Amino acid sequence: MGPRSGDPVALRLMERALDAQGLRHTLPRRTILEVVAAMGHPFTPSELTEQVAQRDPHIGRASVFRLLQLLRGCGLVERLHGPDGELYTLCLATEHHHHVTCTVCGRTATFSLEDDAAVGRAVERIGYRMDHHVLQVFGVCPACRDQEQPSLPPEGPR
Repeated sequence: MGPRSGDPVALRLMERALDAQGLRHTLPRRTILEVVAAMGHPFTPSELTEQVAQRDPHIGRASVFRLLQLLRGCGLVERLHGPDGELYTLCLATEHHHHVTCTVCGRTATFSLEDDAAVGRAVERIGYRMDHHVLQVFGVCPACRDQEQPSLPPEGPR
């Protein structure tokens, strides 16, 4: 069984991105958009290509990559760094935000900083002018932390 169609709001936003680029709504593009909208976790381009191929084996890798880059350029998909390379995630947040990625399961969440301007001030202190920034934090999510085994104290002499 392939992935479900995904979030209808995400699908509409991605279709509008195609419209803004003057691209037609073809069945292969719709299939790729549905797969992206159905991904419930950050994904690699290869994983996306495999999921699309399960739905329609005639859709080429180049088509998947081109549409992924277009969605990234429109800000609907963001590139993250994972333990094994780059990952992508559908991101519909309209305000500036950052990502935290679990180093155990790969789950990603977004967060905002109360003083996001502090990043710019820190960069200016060393003489740079900041154009933009991307902040990604790595850690262990609550679900994985709950599954960790409590460390036992070492056994001493008896």
